Amino acid sequence: MNYVIYMASHRWRTNAARVAELQGAAGRCRVCFGQCPLEAHHATYARLGCEAVGDLLAVCRPCHVEITTFLRRRRYQDKKPIRTDVPHVRDTRRPLFDPTR
Repeated sequence: MNYVIYMASHRWRTNAARVAELQGAAGRCRVCFGQCPLEAHHATYARLGCEAVGDLLAVCRPCHVEITTFLRRRRYQDKKPIRTDVPHVRDTRRPLFDPTR
């Protein structure tokens, strides 16, 4: 299932587990308990498209960003970055010259 297409779909907006979690939070973030607009965070992607109660967490936007950043950092912390063979903008091996002379 394509995640981006699913998140923009009517099926996601009317998902019973999503609606139940947002109503159960009663307008308060489950992390910081702030009264603000809420988003549904996937605690697991195992049942993407047919989420069950407990698969989602109602959080505010700042908490959602923090949770996602933390999880990504933990997921990729042991991976070595891939370097590409891109030439440097200024190759110092050749002398600079003035093309107008």
